[in-house]
Amino acid sequence: MKKLALISIFLFIQFFWKGEGAEILAQVLYNNGGLIFSSNDTIFANGGISNVADGLGGQGTFRNSGQVYFTEDWTNSAGNAAFTNVVGTDGASAITCYMIGGNQSITGDDVTEFHNLRLRGTGGIKQLVAVNAIVHDTLDLSTFELATGANRLFVTNTDPNAIEFVNGSGYVSSLDGGWLARNTNSPVRYMFPVGSSVGQFRYRPVEIGPVDNFPNQYAVRMANVDPTTEGYPITQRQATISRVNEYYYHQITRESGLSPASITIYYDAAADGPVTGIGHWQNAPQWEDIVSNPDASNYGLTATTRAAWDFLTYPSPAFALMKLINECGEMFVPTAFSPDGNGENDMECVYGKCVKDIYFAIYDRWGEKVFETYDISQCWDGTFRGRQMNTAVFVYYMKATLITGDEVVKKGNISLFR
Repeated sequence: MKKLALISIFLFIQFFWKGEGAEILAQVLYNNGGLIFSSNDTIFANGGISNVADGLGGQGTFRNSGQVYFTEDWTNSAGNAAFTNVVGTDGASAITCYMIGGNQSITGDDVTEFHNLRLRGTGGIKQLVAVNAIVHDTLDLSTFELATGANRLFVTNTDPNAIEFVNGSGYVSSLDGGWLARNTNSPVRYMFPVGSSVGQFRYRPVEIGPVDNFPNQYAVRMANVDPTTEGYPITQRQATISRVNEYYYHQITRESGLSPASITIYYDAAADGPVTGIGHWQNAPQWEDIVSNPDASNYGLTATTRAAWDFLTYPSPAFALMKLINECGEMFVPTAFSPDGNGENDMECVYGKCVKDIYFAIYDRWGEKVFETYDISQCWDGTFRGRQMNTAVFVYYMKATLITGDEVVKKGNISLFR
């Protein structure tokens, strides 16, 4: 980035600047220890904005309402939060910052406390580089990825709608251990639009619903990796769990407050494999079933919810989708029967529990279908078109879907004896 600024801008903002509906154009706008006092003004930097101290005790500050647009990086090393908000002074409310370039960074030595931060521009990824950031009013992700890296992005506004996003394309990613944190004070669901574009793109948001209206802060990270790589081996699991999702997992914590909360994880049922609930890393330590229930689909995704989770008793942040061992048992197709009317083994049936849908067909040795059913209670009596079939070997095909979502396919031979 070019570190140039127009001389007139340096002179204008070094100590104090105020205007009405003014527009400043620059490659890089430097606030070198001065005060930019804007009341409903527009500041447009055709480049980045660098808010720094002057080395003589002066700290750069943006004060009051208006709009700030910049196409490159935001840097704050002024020893302060960059923005102040003295409501009522010259009609001031809060500054809205627009990141309108391609790849852009929020960086510097000091945490910036934005009022409204809105992501716009020509594509690319907005990111935090070596610094946290705070948004006090509205975070508007629009269609962009905001990558926190190893840093934290805090949204302090307790309005459930304080984060705006376009479903599936506006989200916060945290590849290296960062978080998206939100303050809450209502017993409603707060959305955490999290995902990742690194490797296989995944958008897997989380909703957290406090059980009461006490103040809390919750934080969420989607780790787009096998949990094993971050110290949570998927092979260490409760005996009742057959699979822990190897594609990704979530870290979910309560940073402050005391309220339990529901945890809703959204997932892609087709891409993520069989899911029967949520596993949590605890006790042994190992992945354990924490008993979640299917929830309403939303955002084009399927959901499962764990109600009233107690963060104090189980402090581990690791949560993953998992599949329980099939408690419905095995599907069984007998390989022989004798329809002789003696009351023993007279019918060829399919046996199994938890069957939602089934298709069962039997063929003779020439490939002609002699029996077909979509009803597990319907069995073959050894006849075809009203005629008893002779002793022979037949071929069967069975496909069933269980209420757990599991699909069972079997095929083989059936011997008919007379």
